[in-house]
Amino acid sequence: MESRLVYFQPPRRKGILFHLGIILVLSIIVFLLFSRALHAELGPLFLFFLLSSLFLAVPLPILIFRLYSLMQSQYVIERDGVRLQWGMRAEDIPMTEVLWVRIAEDLSHPLVLPRLSWPGSLVGSCQHKDIGLVEFMAADSTGLILIGTLQRAYAISPIDRKGFLRAFQQQTEMGSISPLRPYSAKPSFLFSELWGSLASRTALVVSVVLVLTVFVWVGLAIPNYDAISLGFSPRGSPLPPVPSVQLLLLPVINVVISAGAFALSIFFQRQEQNHPLAIVLWLGNVMMSLLFILAVYLILQNS
Repeated sequence: MESRLVYFQPPRRKGILFHLGIILVLSIIVFLLFSRALHAELGPLFLFFLLSSLFLAVPLPILIFRLYSLMQSQYVIERDGVRLQWGMRAEDIPMTEVLWVRIAEDLSHPLVLPRLSWPGSLVGSCQHKDIGLVEFMAADSTGLILIGTLQRAYAISPIDRKGFLRAFQQQTEMGSISPLRPYSAKPSFLFSELWGSLASRTALVVSVVLVLTVFVWVGLAIPNYDAISLGFSPRGSPLPPVPSVQLLLLPVINVVISAGAFALSIFFQRQEQNHPLAIVLWLGNVMMSLLFILAVYLILQNS
């Protein structure tokens, strides 16, 4: 009999709506708080708006990454093994290493879900009293299937659970001729690969130095100015002066954009070592930091 690939998808709709809703709400709140910080007077109120916007912006990259992982997820069964894909997390399990496949409800003790989990993103690991380490690559806590191996069990959530079990049974009955080569990829490996590239490592070091330069320069300059103008009106005249401490907005924006650019470059670097678009992002990041330094210089010169 000829081997074929059988694809299964996790339930995505609920998770996508949840992630998009939270991302939209947080983005609006962060934008409003940041806008208030731009127009606030020097003092506790300015610091409150600025720090609050930064604090609420921290979860955004995590939510975006988990949304991406949900949309890039699938489970594949073939004659020679099982392939699990959850975003940047990938696991190829040879059929000879699969000890058992069962539904989660058959366990004598219920599974404990990972702590940082929510609809559409059940990822992480936990210890189970009977089967040991369990790694979750699922979107929903209902309808879980467990795949047991010597090292650990994997909890997945295919929409068609009965179809998954039936396909697995059919493939195992055929017998494995050439088992899959064991393969495991985790997001942490990507950061190691990013640092392992000379081009990305150089761009990262230069960007960090430039970002720190902006921070140090602004920090040293603020005590020397009572008020500064942060830009020009459409007519070309300087904007009304604001407290000099608001100049801190520039290095903060620089950090946010730099972190976002390097996070995005990881996706391209994963597809190809020194991917052209990744190189464009790295170079653009350096140029952007230089432009922020130029902006600080021009602002201070006209204040």
